[in-house]
Amino acid sequence: MSFKNRLAKMIVDPAFRNPGLMKVIFAIDDVTGVDLVKTLAPFKLMPASAELFQRSFAHFVSGEEISLACATQLSAIAPDRASSGYLLIQAGEEQTHLDHFRHKLDQFGLGEAKLSKFVAPSFKRFGEAIQRRIDCGDYVGALVGNNVVVEGLAICLLEMGCKDLRANSDEVSKFLDFVLEDELHHVRFGERRLKIWNERGLVRERDVADFYGEMWANVVGVVAEIPDVLDSMTIEPAALLAEAKAFFEARFTAAGLAIAA
Repeated sequence: MSFKNRLAKMIVDPAFRNPGLMKVIFAIDDVTGVDLVKTLAPFKLMPASAELFQRSFAHFVSGEEISLACATQLSAIAPDRASSGYLLIQAGEEQTHLDHFRHKLDQFGLGEAKLSKFVAPSFKRFGEAIQRRIDCGDYVGALVGNNVVVEGLAICLLEMGCKDLRANSDEVSKFLDFVLEDELHHVRFGERRLKIWNERGLVRERDVADFYGEMWANVVGVVAEIPDVLDSMTIEPAALLAEAKAFFEARFTAAGLAIAA
């Protein structure tokens, strides 16, 4: 392991094991206006400011809130008991992720009350669009919005981003993989239920295509609105869009649907 990697492990792993260290750094930032988090930025281990750190966390917290609300409500309108039962399990996992993120923020001394102001407008529209589908009883659209687009985008971000961070920090890798493993299961569930419902004639492909088009427009909007967050994760916006597009369309193909952005 290079000297840079060893040094990064010495800095970041203790901070995640003992978050009081990060809490002190953020507190000094607030009092002095001197952004000590920038000392970690050259390693791409942390965003280059305390505010950017919160902006990054804000989107993961918001995503979990969207998925929790969707899975909980979707379980009540799903057309079969198997889907309803799984969605309740998914809701429990989303709540666990949300609690995990909130707990970490509390340990770092970063209150959740400020998070809403950091969320990109297009990201907020994900939840609003899915809620409209739930309100009109469109379980297929809601599943596409959440278990394909929102969860799929999270997977792309976690798998593409934080490469240096993963390489240099065992603690952060564990934290991210904890969430990623469940998200992969949620997307596989969405893909399989779409396939089953499609075979049963419960899916109107034109409706799915229209709603996916709306959600894709929000994906493009989000990527345009958070370039600094993506840069802190070493993600090129164009590469993320290409990866997300391919990921989403592969899920539709597996479900027997010819849908593209």
